[in-house]
Order: sequence, then structure tokens, then C-alpha cells
Amino acid sequence: MRNISKILIIFLIMSPNFTNSEESMFMSDDDSKKILSMLKENKKPMSNNLKVTGIVFIDEANWIVWINNTPYSSIGENGDFSIDEVSESEVVITKNDGKTLTLSVD
Repeated sequence: MRNISKILIIFLIMSPNFTNSEESMFMSDDDSKKILSMLKENKKPMSNNLKVTGIVFIDEANWIVWINNTPYSSIGENGDFSIDEVSESEVVITKNDGKTLTLSVD
């Protein structure tokens, strides 16, 4: 199975459309530049849909919460939102637009 994957990768690289990202399955040049710019500035793209993907709660001072698969361990601002409160099953956040949300683990 690995050999087939290697052959497919080699085939894609040798394909005439490989260098033209607009016509391939890869990102456009503009999208690549935006992502590289965010990485250089140490920013992560944040989707509009915030989802709690996990909570490890010991007490109010000791916890880790995963929002969109990114771990956070302190109250306060975290880029596009701030964490206001964490419990065993819920996280209260405030987005930069001022909207407060209560998120729970699905």
C-alpha cells in the first residue's frame, strides 16, 4: 500500500499541473501566502465555529480546555476570544465582538 502512495505522489509531482496550483488539488498562491503570513506572525487561522473538543478539570485553578483542538490552560485573552470561566463540562468565552458564549463538550 505504501508503494502505491509513493507512486501516486511521484506521479502528482511530475504532473504538468503540479506547478499551477489553481488547476490542481493544492491551495492557490494567495491562500498559501495568507497561511505563511499567519505562521510568520505566529497566528493560527480561527474558524467562526468555536467548539470545545475536550476538558481536563481538576479544580478552578488547574484545568486544560481544548477549543478547536488547541489546548488552553489559563483565563484571559487567547487571540480571537477570551476564556472567562471553565467548569467540568462547560467553558464560557467572550469573542472579540463582545458576544459571550457557553460551550460544552459534545
